[in-house]
Amino acid sequence: MLGEAKETVAAQTVNTDLVVVDDVDTGPADARNAGLKRATTRYVAFLDADDLWKPDKLERQLDRMADTDSGFCLEGKPMSLDEFVYGIMVNELTSFTSSMLVDTERVSATFESGLNRDEDRLYALEAATQGGVCFCPDLFVRRHHDRSMMASGISVDEYVEACTEFAYLADQRVPAAHPYLNIYYVQAFTTVGVALRREREYDRAVSYLLRALRISPHPYTLWHLLWTLWYRTIPISREQ
Repeated sequence: MLGEAKETVAAQTVNTDLVVVDDVDTGPADARNAGLKRATTRYVAFLDADDLWKPDKLERQLDRMADTDSGFCLEGKPMSLDEFVYGIMVNELTSFTSSMLVDTERVSATFESGLNRDEDRLYALEAATQGGVCFCPDLFVRRHHDRSMMASGISVDEYVEACTEFAYLADQRVPAAHPYLNIYYVQAFTTVGVALRREREYDRAVSYLLRALRISPHPYTLWHLLWTLWYRTIPISREQ
């Protein structure tokens, strides 16, 4: 996959300098920061080894950044900065790292190595806030994607800790994220509750769903709580 990804860099319609960083012994944040540090060009883009760029990706983004006077560009439909922040905080916008292009003269943000997940989303929030953000459609092909908690091998406690840290840093560094913290936590705790129910840890599932409902009585969360309570009353022999 890495070889194929590199071919899509070489196929760009603008000149590129390629920096490959091995992240086996580091996390993705450290790897991307190493790439940022080693890059000698004003504009820096990121490409995960399992994704592919469209041939005119960088050219279209550079044109769009010039037209909108923005320091940060990624895949998506046109939206305001506030709409972008909202989309990040409510998980409508995910897995866009391979589409990001940043003007390092206008954006000084780096990836937060202390985060176990969502370091890319925090970076995007900071970069968009610092440099202004613009969007282009159809920039890359994603060949592997699974951000689910269980698929990533992360425990529930680790997931909650990572979500809490992300929310804290987003609130501290990006004031525009503050209005959306409650809905972020509602979604995070609901996600945990649903995952725990699937693992038949019904008591813990109920506790997280109740935490979400205490923040905001969202119908989706309430539905999952009632569903979990019903499952908890079913004998295991019948479930099997």
